[in-house]
Amino acid sequence: MVLARPANRKMKAPRMSVLLMALMAFSGSGLGADIRIGIGQEFASVIAPESGQLKGEISRAYNCMINNSGYSAQFVVLPLARLINELRVGNVDVGLPLVHDPSRDGFATFGDAVLGSSYLRVSLPANSAQPEGRDVRYAYIRGFAGKTMLKDLEGPIFAVSEWGQALEMLRRQRVDYVLITEKTFGAMTADSDEPFVVEKMRDLNVAFYVSNHAPELLHAMNAANARCRS
Repeated sequence: MVLARPANRKMKAPRMSVLLMALMAFSGSGLGADIRIGIGQEFASVIAPESGQLKGEISRAYNCMINNSGYSAQFVVLPLARLINELRVGNVDVGLPLVHDPSRDGFATFGDAVLGSSYLRVSLPANSAQPEGRDVRYAYIRGFAGKTMLKDLEGPIFAVSEWGQALEMLRRQRVDYVLITEKTFGAMTADSDEPFVVEKMRDLNVAFYVSNHAPELLHAMNAANARCRS
């Protein structure tokens, strides 16, 4: 009997280890798991976390998707360029609101469209610079996907940290044009009667990126998004 007791303990230990590993794997990938969602700081005028939910003009569709995904979300607000880097290194699971940019595809996957918007090119009535001229000056937010439209231009390009800075540079005629998304521009100028000249450059899908470390999360988000849009 004395010799049998150690043998029983040795057999039980591996079984317990296997059970614990299975429970850990289930809790890490199953419904109710915690995820970290990064929100672009520059889009606070249209979406931002408040009391565990998202608030703002475009928040309703994102709240529906997240609340129906089966995951428990923790929100963190980050400057756009840092948000993209945090996705790259895996420190956030989801980034939003984002549009497709091929430079991000190596470390994250673009989700299905949540809502539609447009890229706008904004200038002042007194501006005489040609949009594709040799010396034309553009401003946009650092990390902004819309910069891909400027790749063939030779003039100076200014990447700023806040949309307000870009619009202020335009007002002071330090730049000729600002590239900005329709929703953000609309929210920032809703109470303004400034005579901006606004040109729609391209329609686009606004969605989210999911880290390539979490393919099951991408599937859950897309499925929840489809249910919310139906």
